[in-house]
Amino acid sequence: MRRALLALILLVAALVAAQANTLAANAASGTVVLKFYDTAGNGTELTATQVKTAMHGSGGSDSDALLDPATLQDVTEYPLYKSGSPARWRFDIPGQAVAFAVNWPTTRGYSTVIVDNGGGGFTSGSTIVFNHQAAKDAKRRLDAALAVRTDYVHSAAFDNAYASAASNLGSADAATTDADRGKYGQRALSAVNTAYDLLLSEYGPAYAKAHGTDPWMGLTVDNVTAYPGWASLAGTLTSPFGWVRIVFDPGVDHGDVEHYRAAVNAAHAAGLKVVAQPIDSAFASGYTRAQYLARIKAYVDAYPGVEAWEVANEVNGCWVDGYTDSSGTCNGTLVPANDRIKNKIADAAAYIRSKGSAKVVLTLYWQLGTDAAKWSTFNWARANLSASTRQDLDVVTLSTYVEDAPMGLAFDQVMRAMQAEFPAQKIAVGELDYWSSDTTKAYWAFNQSDTLAGRRAVAAQYYAAALGYARSVGGCFWWYFVQEVPGDSQLQSAIRGVTDRLT
Repeated sequence: MRRALLALILLVAALVAAQANTLAANAASGTVVLKFYDTAGNGTELTATQVKTAMHGSGGSDSDALLDPATLQDVTEYPLYKSGSPARWRFDIPGQAVAFAVNWPTTRGYSTVIVDNGGGGFTSGSTIVFNHQAAKDAKRRLDAALAVRTDYVHSAAFDNAYASAASNLGSADAATTDADRGKYGQRALSAVNTAYDLLLSEYGPAYAKAHGTDPWMGLTVDNVTAYPGWASLAGTLTSPFGWVRIVFDPGVDHGDVEHYRAAVNAAHAAGLKVVAQPIDSAFASGYTRAQYLARIKAYVDAYPGVEAWEVANEVNGCWVDGYTDSSGTCNGTLVPANDRIKNKIADAAAYIRSKGSAKVVLTLYWQLGTDAAKWSTFNWARANLSASTRQDLDVVTLSTYVEDAPMGLAFDQVMRAMQAEFPAQKIAVGELDYWSSDTTKAYWAFNQSDTLAGRRAVAAQYYAAALGYARSVGGCFWWYFVQEVPGDSQLQSAIRGVTDRLT
């Protein structure tokens, strides 16, 4: 009798749960139709083809995705499809509240623009003017960012940009036509982008200085012989907060760890602390789990004075587990399960933790709307970094190449999501650069016509903005330091300028 009663109770509970799931799915359904207007803010509705051209920049691919509006985890990749007359892009709501994300330009360059419908996400079908809704959501987040930064001292430039954002958004809200909503919405989006960038870059160093954080002003040396004076220059640009990330490439002197002894000594002599990277993401799939740990052990044992070890780099890139085919796309074959990067991370982090006080650093790769959802930054982290592995991590950083996967307007959201995902670790921007070749630069930043000016602005913005968060050490670790910085005095000034504001 008791078994029968228990079975009945379980059956009723299952039916109730199923009904609840059905109701939840029914509560979040429908189709959202998007009307896109031109990126110059003239109020011209774009055709479906023109929309994709705008999204792709000068060579990018589709980047549209549906996200959990709270965690930024990827729910659906490439949800857009076109239908109707005239044909417009739309997406179906997948049974839960979702935000819509896509790469989109403002006058500041390309951003990951996240449209979250007032914060709660889309739960029912509607037709929206993308530019207007994007501006409203971005302005709401800007106001929230200001509200928690009560000690921010506004610059005149910020106040002017904010006033422009409010004025244009007011015009969009009051508009009687979608054309005007699109026109003023895009103008408001650009002004919000400007104001948000100013807030983050102005506030970051001031926050770090006022709160006594231990900032890492980072640079990367991936070729220790390319510029003999790199250690002195790095110290000049970053002292007294200087860190240098030395990449130990495989195959150099047949893997002899002594090859890098002079480089580590030079860094320390210049007053720099060292983050050592024994295995870059490009080579990770070439090691079995045992070989990976053996290489980590060899270098850690050889360099006990190194202050931090990067156990793995850009770990959620599909290529790290050998998933790329000959064309470089993510449709190849994964390495064996035992040799996946998550296991290599666990082994390496545990070994370094057992050896002493050096910091254990892990670098994720910023990507959203690329490859498959499982490779997106926060999806991968949630699925692959166990609680035991996380306990061995001190700092989790984010590699970002803005010409490949823009962040822009989403920077504050992404850093907040990093804080939430890793509450026991410090965070940072772990790798940064901006390519110089127009033929490979899919998404421009800050200056569409002058790549060098854009590069300098990227450095100034990200080095400063990364400092403005609790438990953030800043970082940035400019990747092509020895190739790009020595011959560019303005790039040097952009980096040193942030250091000066810390002192």
